[in-house]
Amino acid sequence: MSFQLSLSTESVMAAYPDDPLIVAPDATVSDVLQLMRAQQTGCVLVCSAGKMLGIFTDRDALRWMAKQTDNGSNGSAKQPISELMTREPTSLLASTSVGEAIQLMSAGRYRHLPIIGTNGMPSGMANVHGIVHYLVDHFPQTIYNLPPQPDMAQAEREGA
Repeated sequence: MSFQLSLSTESVMAAYPDDPLIVAPDATVSDVLQLMRAQQTGCVLVCSAGKMLGIFTDRDALRWMAKQTDNGSNGSAKQPISELMTREPTSLLASTSVGEAIQLMSAGRYRHLPIIGTNGMPSGMANVHGIVHYLVDHFPQTIYNLPPQPDMAQAEREGA
């Protein structure tokens, strides 16, 4: 199977998505950060009543911490996560192709995108690590044979 054909036909569900980590909108920043650390993940989805409301990522956490430092305050770790989350995040359908997911992640500079199932609830979390793992597993010759900077010509010949 060719590189292009596989990327345009295989579902993003083949690209090793993580299980979604879901929290309630009233969860505190402190609780969410502890959960993210314990689960070793870079994001959580905020859901309520069968609907995804938003996403909270490690980037959101860093912005929050920087804002607290700029204001000279310690910030409230008891603040509800719903006040800090990114509302209505970009998401993927389970039927989205791997190629489309890569394009969307690249264009939006996203490291995590929720995958929404037929019931409207998150069924997975596409992430850069899973996409790279997928590419290496399915196209090792293409990946391993690329030079570190493919567009750069060597200034001088390598080797002895």
